[in-house]
Amino acid sequence: MAVEQPKQKKTISYTFFIISIVVFVVIIGAVFVVMNVSANRLQSDINALQSEKTALQDSYDALQQNYTQLNTRYVTLNNYYNSLSASYNSLYSNYTNLQSNTVSKTAYNQLVTQYNALSDNYNQINSRYVAETTLRIGTTLETYYDYIRANSYTLGADPLGEERWYLYPNYYSDSVIFAADEAAHDAGQAYWPTYEQATDYYTLTGEHASDTAASIIQDAITYSGVTATDSNVVKIDKILDFIHSHVAYQTRLLDHMWFPTETLTFKSGDCTSFSILAACMFEEVGIKSAIGFFTNGTLGGHAMVLVRLDNLGGYGYRYYSDLTSFDLTSGKWIIIEPQSSSLSDYSDNLDWVSYWSIVAASEVPYGA
Repeated sequence: MAVEQPKQKKTISYTFFIISIVVFVVIIGAVFVVMNVSANRLQSDINALQSEKTALQDSYDALQQNYTQLNTRYVTLNNYYNSLSASYNSLYSNYTNLQSNTVSKTAYNQLVTQYNALSDNYNQINSRYVAETTLRIGTTLETYYDYIRANSYTLGADPLGEERWYLYPNYYSDSVIFAADEAAHDAGQAYWPTYEQATDYYTLTGEHASDTAASIIQDAITYSGVTATDSNVVKIDKILDFIHSHVAYQTRLLDHMWFPTETLTFKSGDCTSFSILAACMFEEVGIKSAIGFFTNGTLGGHAMVLVRLDNLGGYGYRYYSDLTSFDLTSGKWIIIEPQSSSLSDYSDNLDWVSYWSIVAASEVPYGA
């Protein structure tokens, strides 16, 4: 029995050793797990901080770029400010000198007056230049007009040609109708579709001849200064002034009646040309118009415009109370001499109007 006791004690010591090893391994494992979790957390924190650092770096770079740009603009503006400030100081110094110097001030005022006069002259010349470069027609429209004049009337089977219209019966009554049609055409009324088709005008230009002409007449209305709020009397006065400023009287060698845009292109015409142009422009601004042919035993023939209005405001005028015998709309028709420079000029020369007796008239078939 004394031999067996040491063996049991030895077994207990071994067991304790094993248990200690297991506990140690468990503890080491637990420590490893804790350290691994902590390491992962630290790595995650490091990654987050790295991302934040990158974002902050990007923000810093953007702010640095904005700062650089703003600083550049500041330097530029500051230089500009300094330049303006120097110019201001110089101008203010000159202004002060001018204010304190009576002679210089007088000279300055004279220069200002001269400048304003030159500016007004420039504006007038520039307006005239613009008008003269835009109020004109080209070869296509001009040859189309020639075609119309050559084929409008026939004797027998052959076109008469306008240079021989005087051979046609009822010359005055027929030709005044043609004059009114010319005014209506250039005011935008489609006319002579057969002639336009025969000449291929639309095919060549992409628009109707009446539209080509109407755009030029609209420009003329604009240059005349007429506005939609003007009274009819003011409109007539402005149009007379415009025509007087842009068209000179010249005698025709052949019995041609120019279309309104031709007269604007040539800047000249006779009484018939003036009348057709004025009637066209009156119609374009809403004034019902007609063209009248007149005669005088001594002076020969003449053309003027008729407008269907009740009066001309405070201006004197000559009129017909009824012209239905010439197939004009019933009512009062006032005679307008289109070669007058204004309604005042017209009113001052009514004796001239009274010399003439009407022999033919035709209402422009366009407008209200």
